Amino acid sequence: MAEWRKVAKAFALENGHISQKEVNVLREQLFADGHISKSEMDFLYEIKQEAKSTVQLLDDLIADCEKVLK
Repeated sequence: MAEWRKVAKAFALENGHISQKEVNVLREQLFADGHISKSEMDFLYEIKQEAKSTVQLLDDLIADCEKVLK
């Protein structure tokens, strides 16, 4: 089976831009269990770095996740 990170990255970075819709899906899935793991944070940092462009909502999501992680 494929590694979840590779699959999720492929979808999120398909066109090089992370949109509001993609951030909304990420937010829903990441907060589904009420916990943010280091692995999930690393994933967000990776897609932000690898994306050609993103919406401000991605930065907001990262900030919200950092608050929960601490």
